[in-house]
Amino acid sequence: MHRAALGMQALELKFDLVLSSPYLRAKQTAEIVAQVYKIKKKEIHLTDNLLPPATIENLLQEINENFPKSENILLAGHEPHLTEMISCLLKSDGPLVIDFKKGGLCSLTLGQSPNQLIASLNWLLTPTQLGLLSKE
Repeated sequence: MHRAALGMQALELKFDLVLSSPYLRAKQTAEIVAQVYKIKKKEIHLTDNLLPPATIENLLQEINENFPKSENILLAGHEPHLTEMISCLLKSDGPLVIDFKKGGLCSLTLGQSPNQLIASLNWLLTPTQLGLLSKE
């Protein structure tokens, strides 16, 4: 995960907000990224909205209410829950077939239409691909 986080830095990704599931593995992932990005642990926000059965609507409501100025958000959660949330944003009727590996990263751009929230998928990278981008 450390090499993947270095790859994220090599891509010059910036984060306004780091949200993590309160479960240990997700918190550890968020902490590794925070260490590479020199973000203090206390700046990682834990949320039950990254745990099943929370919906993407609940997560987005929490973000809009508590972090309205955040635009580039890193989410550390669990599979298959994250894929289900991504599927909802991409307007798939069922979970998309995504091989979202532990430590993988995807970039979505949210757009608002008058009555529904939609997103477009920018890219999806495996932890191996991220690691190859790192300068270590």
